[in-house]
Amino acid sequence: MSFVIDLDAAERREVQYPHGIPVKYREEQFIYPAELPAKALDPLLSEKLDLVGLLRDIIEASENPTAATVIDLIFKRPHLPRQFVDAIYEVHRILLGEEEYQRFDELGPSLPAYVRLTLGLIKVYGVDLGKLFGLGASSESDGETSKPTSADSTTGSTPEESGESQESPASSD
Repeated sequence: MSFVIDLDAAERREVQYPHGIPVKYREEQFIYPAELPAKALDPLLSEKLDLVGLLRDIIEASENPTAATVIDLIFKRPHLPRQFVDAIYEVHRILLGEEEYQRFDELGPSLPAYVRLTLGLIKVYGVDLGKLFGLGASSESDGETSKPTSADSTTGSTPEESGESQESPASSD
C-alpha cells in the first residue's frame, strides 16, 4: 500500500541531523530533536501568556504600529515579560528533556545566550512565527539590499538656507 502522506519519511533535518541537532555551549554538547515536537510551542501559545492576543491588539491598534504603541500594550500586561521568559525556558525544557535541561541550566546561560540559541533553532527548524500566529506574509525579500546614503551627501535640491527659493516653473503661468 502506498501512502499519500508518510509522516515517517525522512525530512531534510532528520537526514542532516539523524541523531538530533547538536548545540555547543560552554564546551558542553546538548542535542535538540531533529524535528520540532508540536507540544514544544505550547508554552508560547498558552492562553495565560496570550501572545496571540497581544499580536491582535498590536495589529488593531493601528495600520503601522510604532514602538511606543507596542510598549504601551506590553505595559498593559505587566506580567508578560516574565511569563514570556518562563515560556522560553519551558520550550527548551521540552526540547531537551528534564535532565538535559537541568544540565544546561546549571551552566547559567544568559538571556542573550537564550536569544541566540532560540533564533538559531528557529532557522534550523524552519519555523515562521508570523505564519504560526496567522500574520500575513513577510515583507522580506531575497533580493539585494540597498546601501544607506551618507549623511554628508547632498543632492543640490535642498536650499542651503531656510526660506531660500528654488528655481522651478510656476504652476499658474
